[in-house]
Amino acid sequence: MNLCPFARASMAKTFAIEVVRGDGGGGGYGDVLARETRRLAACARDESATTLIVFENGWNDDWEGFMRGPVREAEDACEATTGGETVTVVPFHPLAAFDGESEASNYTSRSPFPTVHLLRACDIERAEDTWYRLEEREDIRERNAEYLEALGVRELRRLWARIVANDAPT
Repeated sequence: MNLCPFARASMAKTFAIEVVRGDGGGGGYGDVLARETRRLAACARDESATTLIVFENGWNDDWEGFMRGPVREAEDACEATTGGETVTVVPFHPLAAFDGESEASNYTSRSPFPTVHLLRACDIERAEDTWYRLEEREDIRERNAEYLEALGVRELRRLWARIVANDAPT
């Protein structure tokens, strides 16, 4: 679907996936956040780097709690570690829904498991520059919303069911 211009560049470079059991309590999540924000901030600018922190068994049914808990904690960690300018937090969740967004466009932020994506600002800028040059579009989110609206909610639900059943289309 090519919804994320950041994914392709990051996959070939420095990419970390951390799995957090449960809701991340007990200090494990905080330790991962501290380590990964420091690691990302220390990577050379010419080296793409990103981290996905996946919550295996916690927060699946609580989008709002996920935003108030792990996502806020990640934002605070990025602010404390890098001044908020080096590492950015992007949340993904099975029930992601934003005020003012259509049901179809909310699928841009959905994932089978609650996930905190840590991205470096320099990688976002590089991906956006490439995106704008190739797509000749000003707004990635607008393009994605139009694309998903064209697919329709029925098709998105069908694809989502396949993804959740671990039968993702190739």
